[in-house]
Amino acid sequence: MNENTKSGREDFLSVLRSLPADTLLFAISAFGMAANLCILLREVWSTRMDYSFGYLVPIFVAYVIWDRKDKIAKYFSPSKSVRNNTLPSSRGMPVADILAGVIFLFFCVVYMFFAWVYYITQYPGPFVFTMTWSFSTMALCIVFFVSKSDLAGNRKSLGERFGLVGLFAFPCLIWMLATPLPGALEERVSLFLLSIVSKIVYSVMDWLGYVVTLRGRVIEFPSGSVGVAEACSGIRSLTACLFAGSFLAAVMLDKLWKKVALVILSMFFAFFANLIRAFFLSFWAYENGSDSISGAVHDTAGYVVLAITVVGLLIFVAIFQINPVPKEFRDGKNSE
Repeated sequence: MNENTKSGREDFLSVLRSLPADTLLFAISAFGMAANLCILLREVWSTRMDYSFGYLVPIFVAYVIWDRKDKIAKYFSPSKSVRNNTLPSSRGMPVADILAGVIFLFFCVVYMFFAWVYYITQYPGPFVFTMTWSFSTMALCIVFFVSKSDLAGNRKSLGERFGLVGLFAFPCLIWMLATPLPGALEERVSLFLLSIVSKIVYSVMDWLGYVVTLRGRVIEFPSGSVGVAEACSGIRSLTACLFAGSFLAAVMLDKLWKKVALVILSMFFAFFANLIRAFFLSFWAYENGSDSISGAVHDTAGYVVLAITVVGLLIFVAIFQINPVPKEFRDGKNSE
């Protein structure tokens, strides 16, 4: 362990030990709600393959927070320069605090209400979904609350406070991707994607001269038919791909526009990769019969598509990390 890493860890632990009681209470409350969500979502993560990545969420959240420990410690460490506890130019801060408080209380009530409903009905459905989104919003509000000053009581500007909130955007919001959409909404999204995929596959095969007929979301061949649902609509891999893209953006990219771009690209990768899978399985079924795409062929196509998606995201991460400015000039200094 090098000296900088050791020093950063000691500073971070020192900040944790020096946090006010109300800040620690907020942190413990957020940790408790996160642990409760893990318990509620465990059944989903264990029974739905497309959400099995949920087990990685608490691990990745802890890693991202630990990876940013130096920036967090620097934020709360008292500045060497003397600052006033009240900032003359921060008239909007009280309004922002009140607004954050109202949002926090609203979603706190929503969270507790749906937790009670879930306890009564024991039916997860939209209840856990709403609880997850409420928790994510409350967690961001908690970060905003505790960001008002450093350990010496020096007030932070509104811009600085939003900067700290940005550091916790991934740990707070990633839980949303690990929770399934309500059944009706998920079905509507899935049907929409299925309709697009089936029309694209049919149009391409028809243009290439294959004898095909499209009936709804089923493509009919002379030797049988195949439902495009078997080749995946894309919704199953969409959340997993978004999760992977969000994590890579949070850990490996520094600029906000790069992070947003990678997350958007991950959605396109998910759709494009599943479109490739649909083409492959449809052509395979045309040549070898509808029953031939089950089993090993179907699973192998899925793994190949997953590999393509991961490699594509890593390539774009590498591209985003390219800096055309020579290293000696990046800080505004030449090598003299």
